[in-house]
Amino acid sequence: MIVNVCPAASTSAPADRLWQLLTDPERFEEWQGVKLVSATPAGKLEPGQHIVLSAPHLGRWLRFTFDIVDIDPNRQWIDLVARFPFAIVNHEHITLSPAAAGGTIVRFD
Repeated sequence: MIVNVCPAASTSAPADRLWQLLTDPERFEEWQGVKLVSATPAGKLEPGQHIVLSAPHLGRWLRFTFDIVDIDPNRQWIDLVARFPFAIVNHEHITLSPAAAGGTIVRFD
């Protein structure tokens, strides 16, 4: 079964600050509540990078991965494939765009 949703949120934070947070695997714990297990290659997000993360669930630590497909720092978007336990696979397109009242709109397509 395929499910398609497009969550979005608006924040007063500037896009450049959010971009720094979104593109640094070492900082994922700050906004995802996960532990970074590894990033290959290490460093900021880049196409082809494989990231392994772990998160607590019902008293156990579950592992999942992000494979970075593409990224555009100038237009501030990231394409990735997230693989979770139980064969759940999400193809994500994350974008940052200016909000009309200032701040940033974050979309997960």
